[in-house]
This record gives sequence, structure tokens and C-alpha cells, in this order.
Amino acid sequence: MCRRSAPRLCRSLAAVLALTAMAAPRAAAETSERGFPLVQAIQPTVPETEIQNFDVAADPRGLVYVANLGGLLVWDGARWLGLPIGIGETAFSVRTDERGRVAVGGVDEIGLLEPGANGALTYTSLVPKLPPDAQPLGQIGGVEATAEGFVFLTDSRLLHWDGSTLATVTSYSPDRPFEGLFRVDDSVYFWGEAGLFRLVGRRLEMLPGGEVFRNRRIDFLQAAGGGLLVSVRGEGLFLFVDGVASPFAPEASRWAREKRLFCGARLPDGRWVLGSILGGILLLSPNGTVDQVIDTSVGLPDDLVYAVSLDHEGSLWLALNNGLAKVEVSSPLSVIDRRAGLSGAVYQVMRHRGTLWAAGAAGLFVMEPTRPPVAFRQVPEVPPSAWSLLSLGEELLIGALDGVYLHTGGPPQRIAGTEDQTAFLLQRSRRDPARVWVGTDDGLFALRREPDGWRYEGVVPGAPRDLRTLEEGEGGMLWCGSQLDGVVGLESPVPGGPAAPRRVVGEPGAVYLYRVADRIVAVRDDKVMRLDEEGATLVEDEALAPLSGHGDYTLIAEDAHGDLWLNTRPPAIALAQGRGWRPELRSLDGLPLRSFESAYAEADGTVWLAGDNGLYRWTGEHDAETTELPAPLVAQIRVGGDAIFHGLAPGAAPGAVRLPADLRRLRIELAPRSFRPGLRFQTRLDPVDTDWSAPTSEPFAELTRLPPGAYTFRARTVSPLPEVSPEAEWSFSVRSPWYLAPWALALWAGLGIVGVRGYSRLRHRALAQRAEQLERRVAEQTEELRRTLGELERANARLQELSLKDDLTGVANRRHLQQVLDEEWSRCRRHRRPIAFVLLDLDLFKLLNDTKGHHEGDLSLRAVALYLARHVQRSGDLVARYGGEEFSVLLPDTELAGALTVAEGLRRGIEDLALPHEATALGRVTASFGVAAMVPLPGVGPEVLVQAADAALYRAKNQGRNRVCAAGEKESLAPEPPDTAPPPEPLPS
Repeated sequence: MCRRSAPRLCRSLAAVLALTAMAAPRAAAETSERGFPLVQAIQPTVPETEIQNFDVAADPRGLVYVANLGGLLVWDGARWLGLPIGIGETAFSVRTDERGRVAVGGVDEIGLLEPGANGALTYTSLVPKLPPDAQPLGQIGGVEATAEGFVFLTDSRLLHWDGSTLATVTSYSPDRPFEGLFRVDDSVYFWGEAGLFRLVGRRLEMLPGGEVFRNRRIDFLQAAGGGLLVSVRGEGLFLFVDGVASPFAPEASRWAREKRLFCGARLPDGRWVLGSILGGILLLSPNGTVDQVIDTSVGLPDDLVYAVSLDHEGSLWLALNNGLAKVEVSSPLSVIDRRAGLSGAVYQVMRHRGTLWAAGAAGLFVMEPTRPPVAFRQVPEVPPSAWSLLSLGEELLIGALDGVYLHTGGPPQRIAGTEDQTAFLLQRSRRDPARVWVGTDDGLFALRREPDGWRYEGVVPGAPRDLRTLEEGEGGMLWCGSQLDGVVGLESPVPGGPAAPRRVVGEPGAVYLYRVADRIVAVRDDKVMRLDEEGATLVEDEALAPLSGHGDYTLIAEDAHGDLWLNTRPPAIALAQGRGWRPELRSLDGLPLRSFESAYAEADGTVWLAGDNGLYRWTGEHDAETTELPAPLVAQIRVGGDAIFHGLAPGAAPGAVRLPADLRRLRIELAPRSFRPGLRFQTRLDPVDTDWSAPTSEPFAELTRLPPGAYTFRARTVSPLPEVSPEAEWSFSVRSPWYLAPWALALWAGLGIVGVRGYSRLRHRALAQRAEQLERRVAEQTEELRRTLGELERANARLQELSLKDDLTGVANRRHLQQVLDEEWSRCRRHRRPIAFVLLDLDLFKLLNDTKGHHEGDLSLRAVALYLARHVQRSGDLVARYGGEEFSVLLPDTELAGALTVAEGLRRGIEDLALPHEATALGRVTASFGVAAMVPLPGVGPEVLVQAADAALYRAKNQGRNRVCAAGEKESLAPEPPDTAPPPEPLPS
């Protein structure tokens, strides 16, 4: 997988990157809906680490080794370790074998990783075993494992290590072209100028027909059916079977030539992964079609791939010229996000007329009928936010922030009567297919499909607020799940008609209703219950028990297999079992999001998850068996600050030890030997602990002040699936101190008896005297404490008052403004009342400070602040200094028209204060105003209101200053003549 030319390539990197990269080939002509793979950029924490990584390998124990410009890096799943390789320190090649042995090549260095002192992972050089005429070795371009040991590809010779001796297999010229070394299944192959050879013992045997590759540089070699897949530099891919090389996979061959294929491997599912110098990696199907290209455009940190390696869990590790990456090439999960044109949070996804549509915070998006990679296009006619979708044959209904839209092929059109209604829910009636229920913040209304189009039927009286889910039950009952009012049943409701009889089930609060396996279930907090329609109650159901007790969640979605998808944290699946579900949930530990808004299951088993950072596509079998979770590794044991054992070396295991009696702190560090996300550790110390500790993400345990005795420390890992690993254990003992010997105990007992008797007499006399003194001091200090507390309370009250006022002007400061704004915003949102915000800036005020001095400027600021405070005195209103020469006025329960009137009056009053300012048009201090007002919406913060007022203020300044502009207006309010304004109140002397 790694070739001799890998280290040499870094010397001419600038020239390589200067080449023009061609566009990556596409996999097939038909549309692909697969998203981007999960790519994780890995950043080693070793201080000497450089950005260039030349090789990567994984061993059966679960450790990953990276050949880095700064040395060899080792990752055990919890921590990084760095090892210099010889004098040059750089590691260029690394390989492991089935027995866990590790061989490394660097600069003039080849060697093995072996246990050192206390089991520490140590580099042992093999160079001393070479005769002087075989040195120096140059840069080691490749290492591969054999049945006996390892072979090393040096500048001028191929060396074989059989565990005891190091011998030369063949010699060659150190000039170009560089030779290649490859391992395929259990065989090692060598390419030289003469052709392709196989290593047999310590001999090279020409493959039948191998001379066909004479003077044709081979970059990649892997198994392919009954032969080999060969990549020839500058030519492309060939199938080499029975001595005949046939061109293979034309599209992939073109990519291999243009992107400079350099390394690769075969995946367990039969696909090949090909790494390149200019184009990242390409996944090639066994039939020769391009499956996928993964490069920097889809999240890879760099396009120059030196080496690839599969770990024991099927993840692909890439050694890059700039970084290190782990790619889930075999995962059934892929993500569609901004890279595909789908921006913002996604609330719902649905297939309509064969095409996928997504509704989200940024609006409505539709999947483009293009070749891979997947792409979405925004539908401009539907504004943000789009909340819900409903496919009805040839028609698609879209629930948005400002109504319900209809799409029939052309641009979506809003249905009359739905204006200013936020449609969170669209659901077709089961009893009346011509009717669609629409859930909103205020309740419920209905739409009806008639021959000439859709008609708004009217509001359903009695429906609960913040309606998010509903289900039609027996006998004409419509059951509503609300975020505020719990479960409410409406008996045969008539849109636009009289109020239907209501049946309230349970207590108020957020409840979500779903139809699961022909029953209506209610989700509330972390409890799932069945709705008993006849008794109008929520009842326990044994079949639903596996769905409860997993923390608060809001969604249950049933897929084609009868499995249930839950938006728990992390998301989980309840696997169907008989008429119910298995007791243990299967967590989606590979899903890179905390939760999802909705799930859309298709008949072919594909499940789409709408999340806060994109859309996720699942095409796997979540009931498939997973790789067994290995037992953790005892990576290091520390007593105080000294390490007494290191467990990362192959074959190293902690032995039983006796620890000193004065042991204060014992730290045991663990390696999970697995790279799955969400792993946690449990420990137990026998015989102290009766049960396992609570799971923790910390990969270590600390034991302090252990009494003398024998102990066994046990550790295991727990995955979110859930799955528990086998145990790792280590036995040790703590010695007894000399003073706990039997003779010492008898002596201490005798001395103790004598001492207790004498001490008791003295202690009785001292306690009596001490009691008298304490009574006097308590009385004195109690009185002093009362005085001190009174002074402290007065000081705290004064300090609180000062912390909320602006020091210069005496009005509220920005901190006070933010507190009141948050409170009034929440109140207005609950009561659906408007709130207004006025932002004003004194015109050209910097010039006043520059010409008159800051003292005059401060006097003007105080005068303006005093005027604003006197004229804005309605209960709840607040004047604050926003910063510098800016002031703000908060006006709760005020619409835009009223706020504009207040702002215009204040503008006139500031002008009439006649504070001198020669730089303005009137020769006096004036102000520009920006005004915004709105009714707060769920999910929208008060910063939106402030930003709107700031934009209006900016427009007022651009239009000439000394005027009032409203958010969203194109023209400002014209100022009235000065003599029409009421005279200002006299300023204080």
C-alpha cells in the first residue's frame, strides 16, 4: 500500500501540486441520492508532530501507527504516543502483521517496536545487523510482513528479516524508476525494471507473464478475482490473470492517470480504494464502475494521499500530505448538507413524484436530477421557514411560516386564506381524504380539495395551542398532541362550525401522538403510553415498555421493517420483535448529530433523518451483527508520578506486583482498542467494590490511600449500542506498614490506655474554663454580626443599583437593557403581543468631541439622557445608553406605528434642546432614529429585533440624518418644522 517513492515525493511536492487537476469522473449516468461519507480529520497531540504523514497501519490489538515527518505516532483510542526513529527521527514506512509485530522504516533506519523497560513501547534498530558495505540505507520506501518476519525496501536493496537474521534478497540501482513492494493476501510482490516478481522465502520468482511489466512502473497491486488488479503509471488499470494484462475500468483508469494513483487497498465488501497524489481517493466496484470519489470537495483535509489502511473495525485511515483522516467508506450512513446546496436545519423530508423534497429553516429545497454527487436546489417562491410537507398524488403541500403553499409543477402558490398562519403540521384525514388538517401555534384549521382547487375551510374551534401531532381515532374522534395543553380529543370537529365536545387526557404539557403498530401512542418526557380511546386515558402497555426511560424525546417513526426510530440523544432504534420490540435499544453511535427533527422511511428500507445540520441517509441493516467490542488494554500504571508499567508494546501485559505501604495515589490508564464514537469505561476494584462504576468517558481510574491487602482491578468498555466488552484485569497487593505488626499494636494499646486516663483529667478541667470563655465571646460576636449584616445588605443594594446604571448619564446601561429585553421578549412571545425597539444616534457627535472637547460632549450626553428619561415614562418602557453616543428605547406592547410616533416626538425634543453643535445642518445637536417592531416567534431571539432597528438607523443616517426610519421602509419619516414641537423642559442648573 505504500511505495518507495512516498518519501521522495515530499521533496518535489511544490512541483506536483503545480500540475492541473482534472475533474473527477462520475460513477454512473443515473441519479444518485447517496450523500457524502463521514470524514473525520484526526489531529495527533504529540508535540513533535508534523503535518506530513507518509504511511499508516493498524494492528489486530486495535492500535494505529502513523509514519510522520516528526517520528512514529501511536494511537490507542484514548491517547497519542510519539517515538523518534533513529537519528533522523522521521518515519516513512510502517507495517504490522497478524501477530501484532510492528516494523518501521525511516532515514537510514529499519527496526521493530518491542517492549522496553517496564513494558514501554521502544524502537529497536536492525541496522547493526547489517555489514558496513550494506549501509547507508537511504529513505525506506516500503515495509511488508511475511510469514517469517518483514521485508524492507531501501534505496538500493530489498532486505528480509526472519526474526533473527537480516539478509539481502536483491539489489538494484538507486536511480529512477523506484521499485515497488506490495502485499496481496498472504503473498509479497516486488516490482523492478525487469517486471513483476513474487517473494518465495528469500528468493524472488518472476510471475508467469510478469515480464509484461518490464520498465512499466507499477503503483498499485491488489487481488482481483482470480488474478491481480494492477495500476501502471501513466497507463491506467489492468486485470492481470494467467499472465495476461487486460485494460480494466476505463473511467477509473482515466482518473488513475490524471490524478496519479499512488496507493490503495481492498475493502471487505470487494471494492477497491485507490489513493492518489492529486485527487483524494476513489472507490472502485468489483465490476469496474466508479462507486465514489472522496476528495477535498467533500471534506477530505487534503487530496495528496500517501497511504491507506483499514483498522479492525472497517474504518479507512488515510495518511495525507497535510494531516490524517478516518473515512467511514463502509458505513450505511451518508450526509447531505451545504456541500450539496442544502443549507440550514432540515425539519421534514418527503418524496414527491419520485423526487426528494426537504423543508427547513432556510426554505424549501428539491433534489436535482443530476449525476453524483447529490445536489439540492432551493425553491425561491417559498420563504424561510418551511416546516412541513404533504405529497398528494400530483400535488405537494408545503407548510411555511406565512401560510400553506401548493406545488403542481410550476412555481408554488400560496393557498388563499392561509396567510400569516405558520403551518407546523400537514396531515391528510383518514376518514375524509379530500381534507387536510393544518396544525399551528394557535390551534388547527382545515383545507379541502374541490374540483376547482383547494379551499380554506376554517378554524377548528376548541383545538389546543401549539399543535404538533394529531391522529384520527374511532367514532369520529380527532386526537391532538400539543406542546402546551397535552392530549385533547375533539369529537367530530367541523372546521368553521360550532365548537366540538372536548375530552382532555392527562395533565397539560408537551405530548406527541403517533400511530405505531395500529395503536395510538403518546410520548411525554421519557414515557411512552397507549391512548385508550374509549376511556380517554393514557395506559401502560407492556409492549411499549422498551420505549420508555431513555430521556426526553419527541419522535417515533416506524420504518418498512417495523423498527422504530427515536430522536433520543443519541438517536436510537427499537428493533421489532414479535408484536413488540426488543428490550434494549440500538443507538446510532455513528450518527454525527445529537438528535433529529423528523424521519422519513421508504419502502426499500432507506430512512432519511432531518437534523439541525443537514439530511442523513441510512441504507443499512441496523439489525446486522457488529464487530465484537474488544476488552480494553491496560495502557499504563502510575504510582505517584512514576510509571511502573507501559502496556502499548506488543506482548506486554501487567504482572502482579506488591506496592509500598505508603501508597497514596495509583493511576491506571486504559486504551479502548476501538475507535467507535461514544465509548465509555467502567471499572471495579475487588474486593472493595460490589458493582461496576457508572460509565464514564475518562479513560483512566485513580485509586487513593488503599489499605493493606490483595486487590484485582477490572475494566471494561460500554458502547451506546449497547454492548459490553470482555473484562481486562490486573492483580496487585499493598504491603502492611511496620507499625501495624502485632507487637506494635500491643505496645500502642498499652500506651493508649495510660494516655487516655491522664488526658481525660486534664481535658475535663480545660473544657470547663473554655465553656465560660465561649459564652462571653458568643454574646459579643452575635451583636457585632447583626451590625455587620445590616451594613452589608445596604451596601449590596447600592451596588446592585449602580451596576445597572450608566456612570455618565444615569440612565440604564446595556447590561440592564439586555436583562429587560430578554424578559419582555419572552412575555410578549407568550402573549403574542408586539414589542418595539428604538435605536438613536447623535449626529456627527465625534466632531463635537473633537472641536469642543469631551467635557462639552459629556454635558450634551447627560442633557439628552435626562430628556429621554423624562419623556419615556410608561410602565415597562426603558431608556438605556446603548454605547458611546447611542441610546435605545424599549417599548413593550407597542406596534410599529406607535413606536414611530414616540421616536418622532423624541427627535423633535432633542432638536429643540438647542444644544450647540456647529457641525450639524441646524447648528444644534440632532439625532437619527431606527425603529423596529414585531410579534416574537418561536425559535427567534430578541437579537433579530435589535438588528432590524440597527439597519433602520443606518438607513436614517444615509438619508441625511435627523430623521426616523422604520425597519423595512424605503423612505424615512420627514421631520416636521421645529416650531411645531412642544418646548423642552428646562435643564437643571
